[in-house]
Amino acid sequence: TSLYDDLPAKKPWTFGILTSGFPPQQLLVPFIKFVTFQVWRLMMNELVTHDEQGRFIRESFQAGNNPAPLDLDGSYRLYLGNPCPWCHRVKAAVAVLGVENQDIPITMLIDDAEKASKGGWILPKPSEEDKTSIAEELITGDLAGVYNFCYRDILGERERYQGRCTAPLLVDVNAGKIVTNESNEIMVLLNDYSRRKGSFADTTTIDLRPVGMEEELDKATKYWFNLLWNGAYRCGFATSQVAYDEAASDVLKGLSEMNDLLASRPYLMGDAITEVDLKNFAWVTRHDYAYTIIFKSPGGRIAQYRNIAAWVKRMVSDYPKLLESLDMSDACGSYYRQLFMLNFGRIVPNIPSAREWVSAL
Repeated sequence: TSLYDDLPAKKPWTFGILTSGFPPQQLLVPFIKFVTFQVWRLMMNELVTHDEQGRFIRESFQAGNNPAPLDLDGSYRLYLGNPCPWCHRVKAAVAVLGVENQDIPITMLIDDAEKASKGGWILPKPSEEDKTSIAEELITGDLAGVYNFCYRDILGERERYQGRCTAPLLVDVNAGKIVTNESNEIMVLLNDYSRRKGSFADTTTIDLRPVGMEEELDKATKYWFNLLWNGAYRCGFATSQVAYDEAASDVLKGLSEMNDLLASRPYLMGDAITEVDLKNFAWVTRHDYAYTIIFKSPGGRIAQYRNIAAWVKRMVSDYPKLLESLDMSDACGSYYRQLFMLNFGRIVPNIPSAREWVSAL
């Protein structure tokens, strides 16, 4: 019995140059490697910023400055995209804090760079209620249109916002102004909003940023950002071996240190959940099926790290709504669909749901 397939009756047409012997393989292969590498590097440099050694540089595209605490009677809207880990941490905070949709509605963006006028986010079809109560520019079109509308007072006629139109984005709907598009700031504002709303209603609320721990939390955020959250992206967007090796070393160090830290405490900062746990949760849920594959981020599967795996299970057990904060298949799959320069074939692997992934840890 043959182990091999018969040749198909119809197959894709090829030049046959690798089997014809002309031009010689010794000349052809290096030439093709050189051309494809130059095209790939050009596309990578167009996508993100690099230094001269090919290291990925994450620029700040912050809109809004030093936002004031949210008005409990104000009208705000969050724009979040499921694939984005920076959006996920905000949505996880909303879930854990119990911020209701009627308090701060969420517009879930759709990642579709082919339909967006700029960037990659388009807006879903608005509800009938939104059509009658919110400016059209805030609920139709794409995220670039939201930025253009919010900057309408300083933009000239037919002028468009020049910065990157990123999410997460928090908008004051009544004023038609951006509060901030920085995920850390949004989480601080949401926690403060939840704390004051709980105090006003005389109810017990979860505090993700306890008073007196601010400096410690900010240091932890910067530390894990450098090693893990940005480390995976530095692996994926590196355009040199040196840049990749540096980033990969940081990711391995981060995974090891996180696993060791969680051996002696239930949560990353101690006995209670904080904003740092949610930020790491957004990273961990993308590690196995996005970062380790398309970004070549090292470290193996999360299941190999007993304490991290136990921490993930503890998180979703203590706060079940965390599982609802992510469509894991869509989130991880987006990396393969949208980052075509890292996945020319556009093949998307089989990705489980978040619930299935947690159960297998």
